[in-house]
Amino acid sequence: MEKYKVCFVAGSRADYGIVRRYIALLNLDENIDFAILATGALLSEKYGHAEDLIIQDGFKIDYAYQVHLRNEKLSDTTHVMADVLKAFGDYFQNHQYDLVIILGDRYEIFSVAIAAAMHHQPILHIHGGEVTLANYDEFIRHSITKMSRYHFTSTEEYRKRVIQLGESPSTVFNLGALGAENCLFIDEANIPDIIKKIEPKTCFTVLFHPETLNEQSPWKQVQQVLSAVESYIDRYDFYFIGSNADTGSDQIRQEIKTFCKAHKKAMYVENLHPDAYHELVKKSLALVGNSSSGIIEVPSLGSYTINIGNRQTGRVKGNSIIDVACQTSLIKEALMFVIQHKNKQIDTPYYRSNSAELYYKTTKKILAHVRNLNYKDFYDIP
Repeated sequence: MEKYKVCFVAGSRADYGIVRRYIALLNLDENIDFAILATGALLSEKYGHAEDLIIQDGFKIDYAYQVHLRNEKLSDTTHVMADVLKAFGDYFQNHQYDLVIILGDRYEIFSVAIAAAMHHQPILHIHGGEVTLANYDEFIRHSITKMSRYHFTSTEEYRKRVIQLGESPSTVFNLGALGAENCLFIDEANIPDIIKKIEPKTCFTVLFHPETLNEQSPWKQVQQVLSAVESYIDRYDFYFIGSNADTGSDQIRQEIKTFCKAHKKAMYVENLHPDAYHELVKKSLALVGNSSSGIIEVPSLGSYTINIGNRQTGRVKGNSIIDVACQTSLIKEALMFVIQHKNKQIDTPYYRSNSAELYYKTTKKILAHVRNLNYKDFYDIP
């Protein structure tokens, strides 16, 4: 039997961290010729060479396009998108896949989706139907949905929204969020000693990204966060993780590095292996910032999330998510609340038992029919 050709496109450490157990199953399947395609921050020295994490886990990267990431202004971002579109347009002209797996809403992944769709390569989109109103990710995600033939959503609400966008219910599957289960499988071999030595619930992890549709500058946003952290820096350790490659992230990165140099109890790291990141967050009282991992993964680890600003506005959230505006006084209040309520019973709407296996088995069912696809209709809700 001829093997099915399947690829996963990774543009950031987050993409890979979410799917690693799922794609491991695809990679082991003798009937699947599996490939990883990489671009964006994943390949950048500036963002910590996150592709090393993929190689460390035993995968190989079959195609890598290293784009010069610029993010001072929005035109820088569109130039990056154009570069990635050209590169992957050329690549898909010469490489045909039965299924191109794409996750989320990154702008460089948007370009990959356009290139794949234009070359008639079926796309499976993961994490569609979600809402993040303060970022250009919002319209990128829904645009990728319309270019995709299949959809794995993380909640039933999101499944309904994808159908609302005109996708046939037979192609939309609510399988839970991979990250909500992945984070429970931590390999200690991937955890550095500095994290192993941390006593549980004695620190905070900070992961803060720019809000790209916010009139307040990223510099002003991060200043509000750091001012709140400074009020507790004598009592708790704060571990800062590098920001992503969105427009304005350099301003955030520089301010955080300067802050860490000035405070002994503030530590900065650009990247961590997913297992190390999950262990650090598990030992933290809370993840502070505006990362989607705070909404989806952190509740499974039994920690709070202090979700700052509007970057994640619109997402389904569990009871451990504390939403606050990007104001020092409100962030300080949230930090105090977390300190005073360490033992809250936490729930999560994203967890699904055996999600990686569900993703894998559903992908296999899709592959059985993918070579017989015809034109995609627009599904009208009755």
